[in-house]
Amino acid sequence: MNHFLFLFFILLFGACSAKSNSSTGVQQKHTEELEAIHASDSLLTEWDLVRMLDKKDLFRLEALLQEKRSELPPYIVLYLDANLQNAFNQTEQSLQTINKLLDNYSESLSDALLYRVYAIKYDNLFKQYRYNKAAEALEIAIDKYGHAVDSVWLAVVREKDYNFVRSLKGFPVQKMHITTDVSIPVSLNEYNHIIMNVSSGGQSENFIFDTGASNVISESCARRMGIRIFESKASTVGAVDKQVQLKVGLADKLRIGDLMFENVVFKVMPDESLSFPEANYVIHGIIGFPVMNQMKEIEICKNKSITVVAHPTKGNSRNLFLDNAMPIVQFEANHDTVLFIMDTGANTTKFSENYFAAHTVEIKEKATSNTIRRGGVGGFVDSEVYELKNVQLKIGGQEMVIPTITVLTDKLSYLTNYDGHLGQDVLMHFNKLTLNFKEMYVSFDN
Repeated sequence: MNHFLFLFFILLFGACSAKSNSSTGVQQKHTEELEAIHASDSLLTEWDLVRMLDKKDLFRLEALLQEKRSELPPYIVLYLDANLQNAFNQTEQSLQTINKLLDNYSESLSDALLYRVYAIKYDNLFKQYRYNKAAEALEIAIDKYGHAVDSVWLAVVREKDYNFVRSLKGFPVQKMHITTDVSIPVSLNEYNHIIMNVSSGGQSENFIFDTGASNVISESCARRMGIRIFESKASTVGAVDKQVQLKVGLADKLRIGDLMFENVVFKVMPDESLSFPEANYVIHGIIGFPVMNQMKEIEICKNKSITVVAHPTKGNSRNLFLDNAMPIVQFEANHDTVLFIMDTGANTTKFSENYFAAHTVEIKEKATSNTIRRGGVGGFVDSEVYELKNVQLKIGGQEMVIPTITVLTDKLSYLTNYDGHLGQDVLMHFNKLTLNFKEMYVSFDN
């Protein structure tokens, strides 16, 4: 018999770059064009590689591209290189590759591919906090090549991403000041969210530290902390796919522990969008990817501290990539290779509808059906789910068994391409989690 569970997690994507499935609108165009021309072995290889890119099969694509590089047209090599460099957070290399591609082979690219190239350029520039140039790149993508994109998706990009980055024109580049390793005290609240103290304008407040989010602050908290607020036409979509209107904020100076940041951009949201009376819970603010990315290497310790490493270390193997602002980790679950969003703002790990569709028979045979209430930015929603027992994970050099993982059966836009999201039940299972955005790896230590 089904019973009712209450689960709470925070997810807020799309604040600093295109949404997780940013390529969805052009994938069909890619497919139609490439299917029409893949008549030879060389074009078949070309088609397979581009299809792997669209399916986010990036680790296998990287290896296969090295093997097939000499057999491919130069413009396809550059196109794939630019995408991979972007995904592995090599923003400057990706920009250089894009410039070479546009300077020498722009006539070889379809408008659908050119849309994607300029969208990647925008994402690279945004991650470098170069907002003016980022807005220019996205404007070219939309106005010059937007006809090659699904019109519904183009409207989403214009409303959410372009309206947001256009609001930041003239904002200075974000800076972080660090000379030695910095340890920041944190705590876990009742929903297992990592909480840290953030100060600005002589005032301090507890914020959530969330890898699956943008920088977010409630309007009253922004005013209290002296963060400048600007009007914006932008909106965003929260954890339950509910649209929320927002403003933008700029913190001239922001202190997190002994770390000092300058020119930190926030999404400023109405207080009611960050208040959850059913859970007696209020969010004052969230420190998300735009700050974490500049930290480069973060060690999250079970003894309730976060260490920002001044000189990032090289890992044994890369198992992480970025889908715009979302960290995606590859690992094994029940002996399958899966891709999960890494989300410290989620209290529990969940399989997505995408995973459910691929394993429906097995899940229905082994799992128990249930009903949960999911909560996040934008409100709450009831969902029919399955509970899968004793799931074996092999991740970041460690193995573990999770007693129960929820399998979602409803489609969520941010999980379109992925098998689920990793929450605190996995992330805090080990004594230390290392998240490295320079070498792009996640590792765990007992």
